[in-house]
Amino acid sequence: MMWIKASNVLRYLEKMDLKYKFIGNSEFEINEYSSIKNIKNMSITWIKDIQNVEEINFDWITGLLVVSNEIRDIEILNKNINFIFCENPKEVFFSILQEFFKKKDYTEFISPNSVVETKFIGKNVYIGHNCCIEKNVTIGENVIIKNNVSIQEKVIIGRNTIIHSGVVIGTDGYGYFNNSEGQNVKVPHFGGVVIGRNVEIGANTCIDRGTLDDTIIGDNVKIDNLCHIAHNVVIKENCNVIALSMLAGSVILEKNAYIAPGALVKNQLTIGENSLVGLGAVVIKNVEANKVVAGVPAKVIRDL
Repeated sequence: MMWIKASNVLRYLEKMDLKYKFIGNSEFEINEYSSIKNIKNMSITWIKDIQNVEEINFDWITGLLVVSNEIRDIEILNKNINFIFCENPKEVFFSILQEFFKKKDYTEFISPNSVVETKFIGKNVYIGHNCCIEKNVTIGENVIIKNNVSIQEKVIIGRNTIIHSGVVIGTDGYGYFNNSEGQNVKVPHFGGVVIGRNVEIGANTCIDRGTLDDTIIGDNVKIDNLCHIAHNVVIKENCNVIALSMLAGSVILEKNAYIAPGALVKNQLTIGENSLVGLGAVVIKNVEANKVVAGVPAKVIRDL
């Protein structure tokens, strides 16, 4: 069992330049983490808004480290609870967990059960079991590719990217035209996929290659499980695309756009910078910057 002093946690926050105010005993030790709904003694937990926790009974606690925004009007301080007050408790709490309670360490590794044809692989790359990575793929440094991943054709993956199990990248998109005999004829795909740095792609998501130009996923984009990114889509920096969402062909997400779970965006539309598409929305028109849209069909419900 690993014991961690509060003083070590505080030194880490200072090293990372994460601003905080501490109240408590810096020699207090924790050995695990817990949620506020299932508090464990001698653990670290976090509270999104400490002003809303009057109903929580802390009397039985013999030792706890709480990360929260700063206390103002309520009295829950006691000798057994230590506080780290900060502006962004979620960021601080999960940064602490990442540093002190790390998950599996993905060191450099290529599974012997995977087929890896490319020679363009950076340093410290992890490739899990039963993957297929074709020869025209370029993988940057510190990339993690988990199990059962298929990466085809012309794909570039930026450094520090994480690709979860079951992802398919670089397959042809859905594109056909009617010939003179009225038959559906497939549009050939010549483009690829370019994935930026610090991207995360969730399990069983599919990202199609472009027809002529590339499908592009910008730096720091986070894509959830079970999403479909069609051919020629451009997702710019810092966007979020959440589970079961579908971006049809040639959609553009401007910087910081947020696509909520189950949303559908019609082909060739643009979602403006900093805008949010609501849960289950069906977007059939362009969305301007700094707007929230929701509904079927999606309509503007407020500004951001």
